[in-house]
Amino acid sequence: MIDFIGDIHGHREELEILLRKLGYEKMHGVYRHPESSAVFLGDYIDRGPDARGVVNIVRKMVESGTAKAILGNHEFNALCFWTKNSAGDFLREHSINKILIHTKTMESYRYAQKEFSEVLDWFLTLPLFLETPQFRAQHACFDLENIQILRRENLETLKSRENLCRIFEKENAAIRRAVDDTVKGPEVKLQDGAFYHDSEDVLRTLARIKWWIDPKNKTLRDLAFQPGVKIPPQPLSSEIQKRNFYSEKERPDFFGHYWLEGEPQLFRENICCLDYSVASFKGNGLLTAYRFSGEEKLSPQNFVWTPEIKSN
Repeated sequence: MIDFIGDIHGHREELEILLRKLGYEKMHGVYRHPESSAVFLGDYIDRGPDARGVVNIVRKMVESGTAKAILGNHEFNALCFWTKNSAGDFLREHSINKILIHTKTMESYRYAQKEFSEVLDWFLTLPLFLETPQFRAQHACFDLENIQILRRENLETLKSRENLCRIFEKENAAIRRAVDDTVKGPEVKLQDGAFYHDSEDVLRTLARIKWWIDPKNKTLRDLAFQPGVKIPPQPLSSEIQKRNFYSEKERPDFFGHYWLEGEPQLFRENICCLDYSVASFKGNGLLTAYRFSGEEKLSPQNFVWTPEIKSN
């Protein structure tokens, strides 16, 4: 079995509860299961109180062979925040909003600067996606064209700061899009000055889209993947209409990123999102896993989460 685990965001206690609920036991400092391994889908840091504790658990499991860990957009953003290009500018701006996003993680590593630097180097080794004959997995979006670009460019992992900087060069726009779509998901700009505020009250002018749905003859409202937000029914550009989509005939795909709420559910028998907002300020988020045994059609009965959902 493989246990796919969604966005943890510094919630170490919830992670340990979930691992024990799945049957993992801590032996010699590493969580292990006699019949299963884990795949962590990214976003180990930020928002929660113990990013360092989460990273330590995940990293030890990866290094002992009991888990694999995918690069999330928060790990990618942290690398960009602390990496300068050839002109001496950081790849991710040091605005107040961006600094605040990383505050919880910085507090977690307050007295461990050297360890944090080593963790950033470890992030460079994490795959952007996984693909086997039974499943695919990434943090946000699996687009076959983007995956081909990443493979062609030898970017299954970022590998180095030099590679990271190369992604941001103007002539590498297609590579930048492939990376961004994979770790952040495709987005569409809202027209006529439309905007909304996300769950953290950040003003947004872009809408995430359901990349597994055929965009032909759809509006943005049909494709929008912004839970709790009413998106205008604007027409889609020809570029979006021509995008690849993840067909029902493809093998199961597992991902996180999209900040869902409520009881975990499948969007389709081969589409499984496992980010159920464990870091939600509302206090109703779940840390969610899917226990996969190689089935071609996924089942909602295989979700496992913590804490338990409170009935009204």
